[in-house]
Amino acid sequence: MASRPSNDRPVSVNGAGGSKHERVDREPVEDEQTLADGEQTLSDTDQTLSDADQTGADSDQASADDDQQAADRDQEASDRDLAQGADRQVHDVSQDVRERSTREREQTAQERDRTATVRLSVADERDSSADDRDRNALERDRRADERTLAMARFDAASARDDQERALTGADVIPAAGQREGAAQRRASAAEQREMAARDRRDAAQDRVQAAFERREAMEDRELLADDLQHEKALLRREQARRVEALAHQHRAEKLARTLQRSLSPPRLPAIAGLDVAVHYEPSAPEEVGGDFYDLFPLSGTRTGFFLGDVCGKGPDAAAVTSLARYTMRTAALLLETPDAILMNLNAALLMESAESMQTCTVVYGQLDMSDSAAVITLAVAGHPPPLVVRAGGVVESTPAHGTMLGAVTDPAFVTCHVSLEPGDAIVICSDGILDIEIDGDRVDEQRVSELLCGPQQASAQTLVDRLLHALRPSLRPLRDDIAIMALRRTPL
Repeated sequence: MASRPSNDRPVSVNGAGGSKHERVDREPVEDEQTLADGEQTLSDTDQTLSDADQTGADSDQASADDDQQAADRDQEASDRDLAQGADRQVHDVSQDVRERSTREREQTAQERDRTATVRLSVADERDSSADDRDRNALERDRRADERTLAMARFDAASARDDQERALTGADVIPAAGQREGAAQRRASAAEQREMAARDRRDAAQDRVQAAFERREAMEDRELLADDLQHEKALLRREQARRVEALAHQHRAEKLARTLQRSLSPPRLPAIAGLDVAVHYEPSAPEEVGGDFYDLFPLSGTRTGFFLGDVCGKGPDAAAVTSLARYTMRTAALLLETPDAILMNLNAALLMESAESMQTCTVVYGQLDMSDSAAVITLAVAGHPPPLVVRAGGVVESTPAHGTMLGAVTDPAFVTCHVSLEPGDAIVICSDGILDIEIDGDRVDEQRVSELLCGPQQASAQTLVDRLLHALRPSLRPLRDDIAIMALRRTPL
């Protein structure tokens, strides 16, 4: 009875138990190799992610440098305009263009930052998920180690039971019960080994999945870097186009200013007993305006003046402006009456407009100060009628009116005579003022009269300023050119 346990023990302990130990111990070796490969993949992935982050940082720095250079070029252009004596209104428009370019550039940068933030957030979420998987893998390894330790305890307990049974020579039935208990403990230990191996396999799979997710995060960062490089190239091209557009605009403005100076008198002559003020503002600094004016002496006591508006803008309008200005100045030296001078300009326009109609509106007047009372003879061709501002501040309209020039062969004009006492003034405006809105209401002739009303003894410049100060908040953008001329007889 004592020999049977010794015969059965080699089968259960060395035979079955030894093969089970060999099989279970070999699987953790393979799992450890998989874990080592996974850790190497994670290390390579982290290095690649670091390189992608550095590339993104370099792209951001390069974009910031380009933005700073563009801002410096805009500032230099602004300083250059001021140094060259550019007109303040032209400079303001150029400054508006630069400010809009700066705002657009800032919006582009903000949109790029938002896109980068979203992509980096996605990459960070992937990294966070990978970290969670790493933590799960470590937890599985811990559980596997605990099961391995429990398995070792079961093996030790089985070995002690076998040794006690061999030494005590117990009965067959108790020995069989003990062998059955030992076999159960070995089976439980084998299950623990299997579960530990399974946990290690799951941990290895988690690490591999984490590596995949980190690789996808790296690809997202690489795509982000490519997008940043593409946006940087687009930004450089856009900046080059803006620089070219600004240079073209500067050339156009310079050409327009040069041509406009050739079409306007450099300065109005000083007329004894007459206070004169003029304001001219084109609707666009890069275009030649269609408004024109002039003041010139005809004799010792007679002075001619006119203010007109050519239909259209640009080179064609400049040609008509030049024709009108010099035709009226020449005709004023040869003809006597204002209506005859306008008839002469109408004939010249019809001769020039054989292929396309060229029209304009004009106010022409002659001031005679030979007597104690100065008298103005007015003729109007399709233009808003001049307004007379009396010394006491009352504003009166003039009845002169007539047909637009260049439209028909026989225009009709109704002339009038206006007497200017000391302190009285006559104000002529182009119809560009009538295209302006104040508080949502279109300016009309009645509103212009109201704006000219004011304290007594206003100078010519004060009358012009009353209109400009009231209209200044609405002057951008202008729909049409603005020209204002004020002639005031100085008080005795």
